[in-house]
Amino acid sequence: MTKKKVKKPEFQDVVGTPTAMLLPARNYKFRVYDKEFSVTVPRKGKYVDLDHEMFTEEDGDFNIMQYSRKDKAQMVYLPDLSKVMFAVSKYPDLKDTQAFTPIALVIKKDTVEVVGNVIEMTKEK
Repeated sequence: MTKKKVKKPEFQDVVGTPTAMLLPARNYKFRVYDKEFSVTVPRKGKYVDLDHEMFTEEDGDFNIMQYSRKDKAQMVYLPDLSKVMFAVSKYPDLKDTQAFTPIALVIKKDTVEVVGNVIEMTKEK
């Protein structure tokens, strides 16, 4: 008797706020708000130092701009950026139909400035 292999799903169900993402390549109808949005957050540190109610020592350190000696490359770890924005209470307050679209990261010695626009998805007419 042969056993059937049970294929494990290649995904995880998650509840949370996604980090920066790309939409499917097609045209969308949306409005871009005129006011440019800018948030400055620390470049590195400990999560618990930012918000001791949300984080514990086990959450560890963050470093938004990292250097890889192996690859000799700079790397911006986008999930850390979102998490730090939440921790310092600077995550944009958005409606369900809105999104924040980063257009630039200004990386300095001790801070990262996230510059972007708030957009709102609208229905095609």
